[in-house]
Amino acid sequence: MAKNKKSFVLYCDLIHTIEKLSNEQSGELFKHILRYVNDKNPEPPDMIIDVVFEPIKQQLKRDLKIYENRAERSRQNGLKGGRPKTQKTHRVISEPKKPDNDNVNDNDNVNDNDKNNNIDKINFVELLNFFNKTFNKKCRVFSNEAKRKYNARLKEGYTKDNIANAMRSCSLSKWHKESNYKDCTLEFFSRANILDKYAFNSESKNNYIATK
Repeated sequence: MAKNKKSFVLYCDLIHTIEKLSNEQSGELFKHILRYVNDKNPEPPDMIIDVVFEPIKQQLKRDLKIYENRAERSRQNGLKGGRPKTQKTHRVISEPKKPDNDNVNDNDNVNDNDKNNNIDKINFVELLNFFNKTFNKKCRVFSNEAKRKYNARLKEGYTKDNIANAMRSCSLSKWHKESNYKDCTLEFFSRANILDKYAFNSESKNNYIATK
């Protein structure tokens, strides 16, 4: 664990593994996890715990890397006097804003504040096509709220490839396949915890590049 880090994440779908263990094995696994995150360098008590713990350990390492990257960005921002301030822009509105409809305008991809930030931009038309192709769905539009969340993830340090990798990883997941990708929505992949869980699976790499 990183210095001063007092918590860690266990993911809900771990239950599918735990249910296959006895109560005694589940207790041993939980003790082993706590010893590991407290830097006690534990040796697994048996082969079963060793095998079950390995994917948990790899996820903990990925989560720790993300935590350390965020902490470093915060430290750098602190040295510069805090987070960079977003420059406000003013726009003259000539007519009332129209509600979302099925005809997505590419100019809607980012808001005015995003245009002033030195971050990558998402082409939401390309991302929507990639999402539909990956999960064999027929979604027709990104809501403005979903766009805001995706852009917020980019500002936090996630990348367009992270988003695509998370989608690809979920498409290969037995759990999501069996549920016919019910949980795999456009909003689902805008969440930081979902990107943390799925985006860093090396088997999910792909050639998708969504650029503005």
